[in-house]
Amino acid sequence: MSECSTKSKLLMKLGKELFLFLAVGLPAFAIAFPLNCVFVELCGLHKAIAYAIVLFVQVNINFPLCRKFVFTPSQKKSLHKQYLEFMASVAFFRFFDWLFYTFCVEALEFEIIVFGKNRYYLFYQLLNVIVFSVAKFLFCKRAIEGRNKWSS
Repeated sequence: MSECSTKSKLLMKLGKELFLFLAVGLPAFAIAFPLNCVFVELCGLHKAIAYAIVLFVQVNINFPLCRKFVFTPSQKKSLHKQYLEFMASVAFFRFFDWLFYTFCVEALEFEIIVFGKNRYYLFYQLLNVIVFSVAKFLFCKRAIEGRNKWSS
């Protein structure tokens, strides 16, 4: 098999996995917006604290879905170890996700009316999904499949 054909197959596989990764993230994504609204508007939490809780909930929803539908779990690592590595990998990106979100909601407020209220912070929540998705995918793949799975 030619090197070009091998690379094409690898890119196709990664593309399929990325699509599945984004698709299995939809349940957590669908929960995240209303949950953030509840924390901010009904519970009165600061937007940064509310978003941190939302991120933690999302990661815990995404782990079993990624194991089941996206990646081939390593047979060499326990479920517990996969979970811890997944959490550590995602936490790294989620920290920067949280920092970016917090900076934006604190420094870059603007008016965007959603269901009758200014909910500009939801725009930044969506923006973060777009900005951080591919990097999270690559690190989650590595955490669940194993260290030598970057290329396959």
